[in-house]
Amino acid sequence: MRSAKSLGGAYGALNGVYWMLCCLNSFTASFLLGRGYSNTELGAIMAAGYVLGLALQQPAAALADRRAKAPVAVIAAGTGLVGAAAAALLLLPGRSLAVTAVYVLFFAFIILLQPLVNGFAYYIERLGTAVPFGICRAVGSLGYGLLAAVLGRMIQRSGVNAVPWAGLLTAAAMLALMGWFSRAGAPAAADKTGEGPAASGGLLGDRRFRLMLIATALLFFSHAFLSVYMLQIVQNVGGDNEDLGLMTGFVAVLELPTMFLFDRLLRRFSCGGLLRFSAVFFAVKTTLVLAAGSLPAVYGGMFFQIFAYALFIPASVRYAGQISGQANANRAQAWVTVMTTLGSVCASGLGGAMIDRLGLKAALALAAACAAAGAAVMVLGVREKARDRAQDELT
Repeated sequence: MRSAKSLGGAYGALNGVYWMLCCLNSFTASFLLGRGYSNTELGAIMAAGYVLGLALQQPAAALADRRAKAPVAVIAAGTGLVGAAAAALLLLPGRSLAVTAVYVLFFAFIILLQPLVNGFAYYIERLGTAVPFGICRAVGSLGYGLLAAVLGRMIQRSGVNAVPWAGLLTAAAMLALMGWFSRAGAPAAADKTGEGPAASGGLLGDRRFRLMLIATALLFFSHAFLSVYMLQIVQNVGGDNEDLGLMTGFVAVLELPTMFLFDRLLRRFSCGGLLRFSAVFFAVKTTLVLAAGSLPAVYGGMFFQIFAYALFIPASVRYAGQISGQANANRAQAWVTVMTTLGSVCASGLGGAMIDRLGLKAALALAAACAAAGAAVMVLGVREKARDRAQDELT
């Protein structure tokens, strides 16, 4: 059995490496536009990747929940598929049907892994180690930010194949980590007695959870639009790929203090309250980016990532865990990811077409409207009569 300190550190490293893979999705526009695709084709490819990832998430999560050590094998298999797709992209030149198909798979396999990596915190807990999820997720943001800063410069200097190269190397590192976890010992069986109220009647049986999921889809329309089309936003105010990398790194680093301090915040505020607060700042952030007329103004709008996405991610993981209990942890995380994916699919598909036909500002206005609607649903719908439990399955 591995020591508690080494298990916690390894989970932090897993988050760091996984979110480096996610960082590559922020450079999809750089890769595909560099290969000769249009904004509309870019949006369609990303939407297809999101849909495929969405279709695979629930079966993969159910498989991961089936046996005690299954999460390690499922994450390792998904990571291997990411690496294989990255290698194929390096071998396929230019713009072709094969490149399109492989990129859809590459994108989908990265999306597939997200609820599994989040739910893996419960696997670590069953090995006897309490997981400070906020700190571990902050390591993910750090990895994301570091790779973004480096990758933007690499693309500017050596070309768009830097994206699949980064994917191949990062997938190899993640596979090495999963090999380490496979030798960490057998976890205890999931505790079914501590399941949340929705566990017996279906995860969607809890009204608060349903409203949180609806709000999540709307909020992530705006979040995904800013992520997918940040290159176009930066170029609109005079920037380039290197500025995209710096912007992406800046935003990721902003997430660190919020995620590091999340467990302290949870001692003072309810999960629902933190989710409502974060939702408001999704709307603030997107509206300020819509109004921005210069690169510093875009930076100013994206600064509010510190109160929006950075707070939403750990709060949503806790909230889903409280409702589902350990035995359904992966499926609860998968439902949250389903809704983030749904919002991202719509943003990707509509965003590219709107930019080509109506312009960037019209597309940004739609993203801001979705963020405002999501904030309204979260603020009005996700309420508790009493304070959330400060100690749940992750602590």
